[in-house]
Amino acid sequence: MDKLRKPFTICMNGIRKWSANPRIYTLAILLAIFVLNNVHPLTKFSRAMGYRITPWVFPFLSSSVYAQMKMMFGIVFLFCDAPFINTSQPYQVIRSGRIQWGIGQVLYIMCGTAIYFMFIIILSILIISPIMFFSDSWGKILSTLAQTNAGNSFNIPLQISYQIQSSYSPIQAFCLSIILNWCCGTILGLIIFITNIYYKKSVGAAVSFMVVCLDMVIKNALPSYMYKISPVSMARLTVLDPSGISVRPTNTYAYFFFLLIIVLLSIFAVLSVRKLEIQVLPPV
Repeated sequence: MDKLRKPFTICMNGIRKWSANPRIYTLAILLAIFVLNNVHPLTKFSRAMGYRITPWVFPFLSSSVYAQMKMMFGIVFLFCDAPFINTSQPYQVIRSGRIQWGIGQVLYIMCGTAIYFMFIIILSILIISPIMFFSDSWGKILSTLAQTNAGNSFNIPLQISYQIQSSYSPIQAFCLSIILNWCCGTILGLIIFITNIYYKKSVGAAVSFMVVCLDMVIKNALPSYMYKISPVSMARLTVLDPSGISVRPTNTYAYFFFLLIIVLLSIFAVLSVRKLEIQVLPPV
């Protein structure tokens, strides 16, 4: 039981320290501006049309190429200081052991990624809440934007995909978008963590930055089957092919890809902690 408690405690200690981290507040402000710029135009369109809007905005926010790229850059910014060594961490390592501490850091990345995307989702819902109603359908506003170009006159930057609406129910798309983007964010965090153990901290952020940019390279210069090696791409529902008739990754492929990569990176991250040089400084 103690082996389960220690990693969880280490994880929660890392989350609690967010309140004293200026970078977290900077990220929160940037995310608020980002979500407002992308979602608020929907409220203007909704009022002009005289219909309320359903809360299923996140699947389109996370499936927009440029919007999703910005969100993933936010993940890189969030975890750029991995492996999260501060003045108290050496003593946690001594008390818990390197393996338990490493598991706690992996849990911290997973929980931090979940909080990150829940923050974006809550912000998007709060922005549209004055004119929002709950329904198990896409609703008049999102359906109209997906099937017409009516949003152009309102300068709506968010592309409302008819492909998503025709392939998934709102709840399916909403839940899958959360899970896929959480998986992708977790992978980016683990890549930063592992890379920074072996190299300087800036290297981990640079590697994850390139992983994010790989999606854009494939979109503009490489064949579609290359999406099968890009976690950022497979976190977008518009990239996945539920029917399996194209060379794009299927949903099942994406699920197994994310599961396998997360498990392998998590194990490698925990084992890599043994290589981490931790200095315990005497009290001043």
